[in-house]
Amino acid sequence: MTDSFKTDSLRRALISGIAAITLAACGGGEKAATPNGTAPSGSNSEYLVPNDHVTGSADAPVTLVEYASVACAGCAAWHQQVYPEFKKKYVDTGKVRYVFREYVTGVPEYADAGFMIALCAPDKNYFKNISFQFDRFETIMKMGQQGKARDAYIGIAKSAGLSEEEFISCMQNQELRDQYKAKMQTGIDLGVTATPSFFINGEKKKVNTLESIEDVILPLLGEPIPDRSEKTDAEKAE
Repeated sequence: MTDSFKTDSLRRALISGIAAITLAACGGGEKAATPNGTAPSGSNSEYLVPNDHVTGSADAPVTLVEYASVACAGCAAWHQQVYPEFKKKYVDTGKVRYVFREYVTGVPEYADAGFMIALCAPDKNYFKNISFQFDRFETIMKMGQQGKARDAYIGIAKSAGLSEEEFISCMQNQELRDQYKAKMQTGIDLGVTATPSFFINGEKKKVNTLESIEDVILPLLGEPIPDRSEKTDAEKAE
């Protein structure tokens, strides 16, 4: 079994912060939203909840909300394999606004620690920190199996600009923990039972690949869905 943090007081803070949340199994003329940060006051609030972290334009006709955990293998795979191209084609071009919502799955202590570090660091670095954790997912899990989970998250905290003392203080910040718990609760209320889970313009969609996302968003953008049959046939012929 994956080891928990070795500092008893820190572990108690982590457990007490998430004990009340139902945990799911890991599998998912307006101002523009602040790039890589929280939506500013007065921005388009449709499909958003308080303290959301948003990247992309508030004028985008499509909003994709992802409920995910930094301690979820499926979430890490999606962010490594699908998110970069999705962001390049649709978020960076102003077509889609992307929202990441924290949702505890996997090893709860790890998810909590990862989320808290991202929230304690400056908002402008939020998405960078989340991506860093997904990129290091296998290393973090391996360190946990070796009893070095605390070292792993201290390293993540330092990469986010936090000292070890600030990391420990961060873990005790109940106000920030309550913020992400409230966002997680919106997912529970909407029927999220696994991660990653996706909502496109407010509707839950079973989309995990770029192609399946495009099948939903391209009609909303008024763009044709590409014919992928030739590519599929070519791939079969190889």
